[in-house]
Amino acid sequence: MEIIPIISILSIFVAAPAIVFSFIYLSRKNKLRVEELRYKRDMMALELEKDRIHAQLIEAENAKYDRIIEDAGRK
Repeated sequence: MEIIPIISILSIFVAAPAIVFSFIYLSRKNKLRVEELRYKRDMMALELEKDRIHAQLIEAENAKYDRIIEDAGRK
């Protein structure tokens, strides 16, 4: 019995589908990873915007207290 026909049949029915499906699996996995990183980037941008607004609020509060202190010092 020759081994070449057995190897060719195994490669057609086992190796080729395994290679194809592994590429499909890896592409889906990478696509999900990219989507996950996109969501993380959006979350970080929202967090940054929240911190920027909080800093503006603190600056406004400081300006308010500065005016109160200046008015109290004038009296």
